[in-house]
Amino acid sequence: MMRSLFSGVSGLKAHQTRMDVIGNNIANVNTTGYKAKRMNFSDMLYQTTQAASGPSQNVGGINPRQIGLGVKTAAINTTITQEGATQSTGNPFDLKLTGEAFFVVSDGTNTYYTRDGSFDVDEAGNLCMASTGYIVKGWEADDTGRIIDSGLTNLNVMAKSYFEAEATTKASTSGMIDKTDPTLETKNGKIMNLQVLDKQGYEYNLQFGILPQKNTTKGTRDIQNTETTHNLPESLYLVDTSKIEYSYVVGAAADGTGGETRFLSSTESPELIEALNKAIWADVAAGTSAHKLGEKDTTKITINEQWLIDHKLDVIKYTELLGDKGGDRVYTVSFSGDTGFSTKEPDYTSGAVTDASKINEKAVALFYTIDKTTGKCTRSTNMDKITATKQDYEDDNGNAITDYKFKDSAGNVIKSAAADGGGDIPKELYDDIVKTLKLGQEDDTKYSYITKEPKETSSIDPGKYTITLLGMSSEGDSVDISSLLNNGKTSWTLAYNKDTGAFDYVGEAGSNSFNVALSAVDTKFSNLEIDFSDTTNQFNEGKSSITAEKDDGFKAGKMTGVSIANDGIITANYANGMSRVLGQICVGTFANAMGLQNEGDNLYSETANSGDVNVVDIKASGTGYMTTGVLEMSNVDLSQEFTEMITTQRGFQANSRIISTSDTLLEELVNLKR
Repeated sequence: MMRSLFSGVSGLKAHQTRMDVIGNNIANVNTTGYKAKRMNFSDMLYQTTQAASGPSQNVGGINPRQIGLGVKTAAINTTITQEGATQSTGNPFDLKLTGEAFFVVSDGTNTYYTRDGSFDVDEAGNLCMASTGYIVKGWEADDTGRIIDSGLTNLNVMAKSYFEAEATTKASTSGMIDKTDPTLETKNGKIMNLQVLDKQGYEYNLQFGILPQKNTTKGTRDIQNTETTHNLPESLYLVDTSKIEYSYVVGAAADGTGGETRFLSSTESPELIEALNKAIWADVAAGTSAHKLGEKDTTKITINEQWLIDHKLDVIKYTELLGDKGGDRVYTVSFSGDTGFSTKEPDYTSGAVTDASKINEKAVALFYTIDKTTGKCTRSTNMDKITATKQDYEDDNGNAITDYKFKDSAGNVIKSAAADGGGDIPKELYDDIVKTLKLGQEDDTKYSYITKEPKETSSIDPGKYTITLLGMSSEGDSVDISSLLNNGKTSWTLAYNKDTGAFDYVGEAGSNSFNVALSAVDTKFSNLEIDFSDTTNQFNEGKSSITAEKDDGFKAGKMTGVSIANDGIITANYANGMSRVLGQICVGTFANAMGLQNEGDNLYSETANSGDVNVVDIKASGTGYMTTGVLEMSNVDLSQEFTEMITTQRGFQANSRIISTSDTLLEELVNLKR
């Protein structure tokens, strides 16, 4: 009976322990990542009252006689392999593991393992557990985004809050070049713009011109030369041929302001205007006028009754053109500033000069020195006898062309003025030069002869084009590319199959791109490779559609967010559209995960029976994957826990009955003494 008492006691203890396990499971029903515990019973040692004996020839064998001594706790196992349900949080740093792996975390001294993926970012930018602050471990990434497996490290998701700018190194073109496009025949051809970035992220525009390549045929052309000689007079005169306009003001205030401006009409006042013209030009001739020869300026003249009488004009007829009560009226005299040239000295005493030749002053200045004050033009040295050779010919397009060559009396070719470059005389001056020469005496003898000069006839080479870097600008400001022009290559050949229009090469056979050495312009640029493989030479209704875009290079950008992939790769996203791999969250696996020791705070640590941790990439190792924005809930099954609670309660009650019944038996035994 004493054995039954102790068996009952062991049963009470065992079921109490099981109740403790069930209570702990129910208490953690909402604990993130909690794994339920399961307790197993085992019987204790047995007292053998008779050992077993084997059978003989006449007697059978006897089984052993054993009396059990009660129950004990066999094991308390953790249901590691059973996943909890998924709880959505929307927090990008909340992670759920699928499979049997664990997150690896550290307090700086010890390493722990957890299924609780409720993470946060601390002030230093480290990814850590929201509950304990323990740092999440993983592998860092290099500048190219490649994960470096060189040992576990803290995962700092804020260390690179800005994405540095990078220069453009690659660009590509697309579209068509249509050989019938009229813009190909302009000076710079079809313009193609390309936006690129320097190393600081500043934007620049490269402008290219595309021109057809031409085959050149050398030949000669006939030039009809007609040579004449002109003897220039020693002096010419700059003659003022200005037209004069007269205006006056009526209704002005006492201080002279306001009023209405009126003009004298030549049809209504012809005699008055004629008299005024004679008076004005007489003042010019006498040198008493403020007017300067050849200038567009104004003077004043005052008329009254006496002035009309002195110039034999009808006072009554012009009374309205005088001041109040026939008084003074001031007229503004405006000169048009027209000029001409004459071989005779002008006489302004009788009025304006009208027989001067209107010639551009630049033409006259080739042969004479012009004094604008006196109007006298003095012949320059060796300009007394001028030989003019007129050259008539047809250009490469069949257009009639006329050129001139002028030589002085010493046989020197006359050039344009130094202020105009000192080169060949502009063709727009030819007619005025001829007018100047005609002011002199032309020799009777003319020489006509034909000369030949080399000429080049060009024709378009089908399918071949030259693309040339024309310039570079930034926000409207030009960039000096002279260093590139002097030391680099700025023109390249584009070739297409003349039959199919398909792309053949750029610059040389076998190449689909060319390189622009922008680093020669400034070290803030990187050399640029431009790919033309996606272009064709085909008909497009006379419009070339070729365009260019950069393939890389970007401006600096601030971090706008962080994302975690299902393999634990942490990626930062930036405002410039770029992204960067910051690192990877690793996981730990164990040969016997149920052998891990609970440390509280949802943490586990290694034990001798769990085996050493194997730190792996969760997807590459095939152990599962991570899901962001969700957490793993507790895997406690309340229905099962309550059922086990009932069976545990009944077991406890039954064992208590063992003790009470054994006590009754002992009581009966004690009562035998009465």
